[in-house]
Amino acid sequence: MSRVISSFMGANSPIGFCSFFEEIYNPYKNHHPYIIKGGPGTGKSTLMKKVARKAEEMGYDTELIFCSSDPESLDGIIVKELGISVIDGTSPHVLEPKFPGAVENIINTGDFWDKRKLNEKSDVIRSLTLENSMHHYRSARYLSAAGAINDENIRLASSFIKTEKVNSFAVRFVSREMPAKRKRSPGKRIRRFISGITPEGVVFLDETVRAQAVRIIGIKDNYSAVSPLICQRIGDLAVKNGYDVVFCQCPMRPKGDCEHIIIPEAGLALLTIKKEHNISLQCDRLIHCKRFMCEEAGNYSERLRRGKKLCSHLIGESVSSLKKAKEIHDRLEKEYIGAMDFQALNDYTDIITEEMFNAFVGDGKC
Repeated sequence: MSRVISSFMGANSPIGFCSFFEEIYNPYKNHHPYIIKGGPGTGKSTLMKKVARKAEEMGYDTELIFCSSDPESLDGIIVKELGISVIDGTSPHVLEPKFPGAVENIINTGDFWDKRKLNEKSDVIRSLTLENSMHHYRSARYLSAAGAINDENIRLASSFIKTEKVNSFAVRFVSREMPAKRKRSPGKRIRRFISGITPEGVVFLDETVRAQAVRIIGIKDNYSAVSPLICQRIGDLAVKNGYDVVFCQCPMRPKGDCEHIIIPEAGLALLTIKKEHNISLQCDRLIHCKRFMCEEAGNYSERLRRGKKLCSHLIGESVSSLKKAKEIHDRLEKEYIGAMDFQALNDYTDIITEEMFNAFVGDGKC
C-alpha cells in the first residue's frame, strides 16, 4: 500500500519567505524534475494533484508539498522511488533549471491562456498583484517583530541551560534508540517544515508524523530554548550513526536549530510541544525541559511569559494579513481562470503524466 506524507518546503518567517525548494532534487544525480511556470489560477496545483493520484494508484509513496500561503494548494510533489518531482517554480519560491532539457523538464501553463483576455485585464491584474504583495509585506513585518522578541526570549533562556547535561542525555538516548550500524556511512539530512504560519493560523501536519513514526516523544519546553538543542543534538548523532533524519525547522527560526526530528527507520519522532501547534498526537513519553535548566531561570519567568504573549499576538496579526493576501490572490486567480483553456491543459496533463510514469518506472532510484 502506498504511503502519502505532507510537508512544507517554504515558510513565512521573520526573515521573509524561507525556501528549501533547492533541496528537492540534486541535478547531478539520477532524478527527473519537472518545473512548472505560469500565473496564479493556471492549473499548476491541479496538475500536480493529478500526478500524485497517478503515483498513488500505481502504489508509489508520494510526498505532497503544500503552500504555506494557501495550505489547500500544492507547491510540489516528490515520488522518491521513481526519482520524479513536479515543482511550482514561480514566486516566491522561484526555481530555475540548472540543466534545462538535459535534467529539468519545463511545463509552461502559460501555453494554455488567451493573452488577449489577460491584456484586457492588465490594469486589474497589476492592481491585485501589488495589493497582494502589500499584505504579504505587512505580514512579514509583523513576523519580523515577533521574531525579534522570540529570539530575545530564547537568548535569555539559553543562558540558563545546562548544556553538558543536554549533551549527555542526547548521547545516552541515541546509544539506546539508534545504536551505530556496523557498516555505516553517515545518514542523510533532510530539511522540512511540518508546521507553517498560514492564512488559517499555525498549521501542524500531524499525519506526516503518524505516517513515519510509531513512537512519539514530546518535549515540553516553556522557554522554547532547550527543545531545539535536544532535537538538534539527537539528530546530529543519529545521522553520524547512519540513520536518515528529517530535521523539521521552526518557521520562526528557519536558520536555527530544528524544532522536531523524525527518524523513519527507527519509527521515532521527537516533537516540541507548544500550545500554538495544536498537536493532536498522543505522545508515548514526555521530556520535561525544566530538568535541563538552572533554577535561576525562574526569576525571569514573568518576563519570558510577557515576551511569549506579545510574540503570539504579533503572529496573530501576521496571520490576519496573510488572510487578506489570500483573499486578493483568490480574486487574482479568477482573472487568470477566465483566460485559460483548461480542456487543452487537462489533455496535456494526461499526456505528460503518462509519459512521466512510462519513461521512469524502473529508472528512478534518486
